[in-house]
Amino acid sequence: MSWLWSQRDTTWAHFLEGLIVFLVMLLLSRFVQPFSRNQLKRAHLDAAISLLASRLIYVAWMISAVIVFLSVWLSNLTFVLGSFGVFALAFGLAFQDILKNFLAGIFLLLERPFRIGDEIMVDGRTGIVEDVQFRTTTMRTMDGEEVLVPNSIVFSQTIVNRTRYPARQFALTVKVPADVRLDGLVQRVRERLASSADLAKDPPPYVGIQPSADGGVALEVRYWLDYRNHDPLAVQAALGEQIYQAIQAPPDTPARTPQVKRGLSTPP
Repeated sequence: MSWLWSQRDTTWAHFLEGLIVFLVMLLLSRFVQPFSRNQLKRAHLDAAISLLASRLIYVAWMISAVIVFLSVWLSNLTFVLGSFGVFALAFGLAFQDILKNFLAGIFLLLERPFRIGDEIMVDGRTGIVEDVQFRTTTMRTMDGEEVLVPNSIVFSQTIVNRTRYPARQFALTVKVPADVRLDGLVQRVRERLASSADLAKDPPPYVGIQPSADGGVALEVRYWLDYRNHDPLAVQAALGEQIYQAIQAPPDTPARTPQVKRGLSTPP
């Protein structure tokens, strides 16, 4: 016991003291980020801002744990802070890509060109934003694949936010059989689309006949849909069935206006 007491001012003793403090702070770090996130949610802050702030608090906590460990071990706070600055500079030069992605992630959460849950297209990929980490942005594609895009690419390239506005334009092209008469076809399709409660009324759907690549004709339909309240695939399938019925329906016979023949009358 006396030997241990005599070793209290040695380097190894300071190292063990600093290590114990570091391990305690490391254990508490498991609760720092969830606690800070809950407190920020209670303040009714935006979800992206809360996520950014909680992660920055976690990073600051871990940096503080390292500084405390070195300060207790070396017993020289000034030297530790100076060495930490040199180390930070060397780290920034050696890991420029990591630092660039980290800063890009912070700017993405601050500027908010998209929100978690938005469907975006970036770097040739389209998916729903699941999370914005320090290094990557996680997206989920329509096929159920997980795509990790570096934040520097997301920040520097053009972003197409497909869910910023509630209505989106969709297009549908249908090949018209050669034996179908085109008289009144566009009008029949317009009437069927007008009766659909799913499509937006303003602007109204566009229906037109376009030449196809094989020399025939095709029916082009463009419509606006509130995709947040309607399933685009289900609506497209229903419209395809209605358009098919309109194509197969016989053309309406135009009403004939009765004509009165005028002749010369014989005077009485």
